Amino acid sequence: MKRVTAVVVMLMMIVSLVGCSSADQQETSEERAAAVKVLEIKESQKPVTIKYIGTVDAKEITAYSFKVGGKVKRIYVEKGDHVTEGTCLAEIDTQDLEFQVAAAKATMDTAALNIKKAEDSLRYNKDLFEKMDSLYTAGAISKDQYDQAKLQTEVTETSYYQAKSQYDAAKTDYEYKTTLIQDAKLYAQQKGTVVDVLFEENERANGGQSVATVRSGEQVINVGIPQQDLKAVQIGAKVLVDVDGETTEGIVTYIAEAPDTATRTYHAEIEVAKKDFRLGAIAKAEVAIGEQQGIWIPMTAVFSNGEDYVYIVKESRAFKRTIEILNVNDDKVRVSGIAAGELLAINGMKNLNDGSKVSIVE
Repeated sequence: MKRVTAVVVMLMMIVSLVGCSSADQQETSEERAAAVKVLEIKESQKPVTIKYIGTVDAKEITAYSFKVGGKVKRIYVEKGDHVTEGTCLAEIDTQDLEFQVAAAKATMDTAALNIKKAEDSLRYNKDLFEKMDSLYTAGAISKDQYDQAKLQTEVTETSYYQAKSQYDAAKTDYEYKTTLIQDAKLYAQQKGTVVDVLFEENERANGGQSVATVRSGEQVINVGIPQQDLKAVQIGAKVLVDVDGETTEGIVTYIAEAPDTATRTYHAEIEVAKKDFRLGAIAKAEVAIGEQQGIWIPMTAVFSNGEDYVYIVKESRAFKRTIEILNVNDDKVRVSGIAAGELLAINGMKNLNDGSKVSIVE
């Protein structure tokens, strides 16, 4: 009897173990659903922008130099000084120039006397020739006397024009040397900031050699525009500029006719309203080129493995869908390949595969 009881107990234990094993196998074979958040796809309209990275620069940098060489007498500015139009930057010693001007004036005055003498002589000989011409017509003088009077008039006329030419040359030289004295001082042509001073007082500067450089108060952002953007970005286009988190408005004022040989982009200048950014700072430029109607989705919902794709949820499963990115606007992208009304997975997609079972969570 005891043996029968033991057998029955053993059979019951075996049946129990088999039942538990079957339950475990059923539980592990059942696919777990990944929790995802979804967004119902809708069409919307958003502005389309093109973004560039550029640098801050002065609109103009002017190098100032004397027309004639000389010893630098005074330097009136230092590097970093702010100047206005008409501010004196430097001057050279004019002693040698003053001697040259005095000599040129003396030459001009002498030439003026010579032209007066030549003019008087020409007037006298013309009057004499008119009388000789009347006498010759009346037969009172010979042809030789007439020809001699005519020749003398022509000679004095030539002398007059030579004297006039010499006077004109002397006058031009005097006026030029006078302007050199006037140009012995360098004046700023516009408002700006001194970038560099290249000479010290008592040093000699040659004519045409840069003495000081001044950048204008206006600033520009220099960017490179790819060829495919040229139709959308044109002169006059409005730009939003960001420099170190500080924003200002700008406008495209220049686009090069030919591309840079190294970058193959077209150099463009954006003139900005704010004018005290640090030169050389990195700037972000955003050009609005219009608005686009279409399907805009979060950029974080897009994956790429050589081609861009998203997960579309349908009947509790996530299906991989290839898309094409058409435009970018901040953290949104306009795409094709999906339709309004479909459910887009926007969170919880990390471990998804094509056809994965999912459960939608709020």
